[in-house]
Amino acid sequence: MGLITVVSFILINTVNIIDFTKEEERKKIELWAIAQKNFIENKNLEDDLGELAFMVLTKNFENPIIQVDNNGKILSHNNVFEDANESIDSSHLKSVLSKILKENEPIEIRFSNTISQKLYYGNSSIFKKLKYYPIALLIIGVLFFLIAVNYFKSTIESVNNKIWASFAKETAHQIATPLSSLLGWLTILKENKVENNITLEIEKDLEKLKKITNRFSEIGNKVILKKENINEVLQLIINYLKKRNSSLIKFEFSPINDNVNCLINKMLFDWVIENLVNNSIDSMKGKGLIKVTILKSKEKVNICIKDNGKGISDVLKKKIFNSGFTSKDKGWGLGLSLSKKIITEHHNGKIYLKKSELNVGTEIVISIPEV
Repeated sequence: MGLITVVSFILINTVNIIDFTKEEERKKIELWAIAQKNFIENKNLEDDLGELAFMVLTKNFENPIIQVDNNGKILSHNNVFEDANESIDSSHLKSVLSKILKENEPIEIRFSNTISQKLYYGNSSIFKKLKYYPIALLIIGVLFFLIAVNYFKSTIESVNNKIWASFAKETAHQIATPLSSLLGWLTILKENKVENNITLEIEKDLEKLKKITNRFSEIGNKVILKKENINEVLQLIINYLKKRNSSLIKFEFSPINDNVNCLINKMLFDWVIENLVNNSIDSMKGKGLIKVTILKSKEKVNICIKDNGKGISDVLKKKIFNSGFTSKDKGWGLGLSLSKKIITEHHNGKIYLKKSELNVGTEIVISIPEV
């Protein structure tokens, strides 16, 4: 508020100064016109009036002046050209006249109560410079405001990142304790020779829970990327998701023919893919088709995840990657915002909604560099 008040005060005063300067320049030209009229009409140039008129007429000022008669014919000019002998019929002089016509209203010179001549004048160089000062001030004010907003947003984002990192690490810590206990109980079950297929499934789920814990603990740490074959990475994820979901959910995977490698953190990348697939399953209400396709575009690898779920309305399309946004009855709205953070900040890529249509489906694309 303080900045706006200061800028507004300076702008108002600058506008007042500009108006005052314009009025003063007009008074000066009007005085010059009166002096010329008196000089022409006064028969005795040696009296006080004649001397005053002569003094005003010979006083230096920089406003360009062009004097015309009733028919618009140019009679004389002053301060228009460096060469005072420039022809009054020159096309250049006429172009100057057409320009200063727009700058100021002409001053009428009356001889014996009849308008005999008009005096057109332009603005001085000082006035022209002063005229652009408010614009320059506004530009500086806007730039300062944008810098302040950007700084404020960066500060808020930095604070949010620290909160998310702390939250994730605390979640990982809270899960780790009961997880260790469950792993201990699993060992006891194996020692007591409980049916192998039961302990195997429990072990898989505990491994999954351990993986989730490790993912949360990674947030806020330095992310290490490794060269991975994207075809193989996605095939493993899809195989896992097939086993963990109903047979009513169909998967269609289209790998790329070439061996495509990217620098990724497999743990975090898996998390993003699983999150997108789980969102698709939710939108299909447990029944439908999910297509995962890998495409190459120049030096980028695009992973397209498409479903035939309920789709996203136009109102919500711009909000889906916002932190805290969710269209579900339950949920914190962290999945897509964390996915975006992982892809953009840690994998030098981008994630975006390619298209979505209500009751038709949604397609989201992940684009990361190829190595």
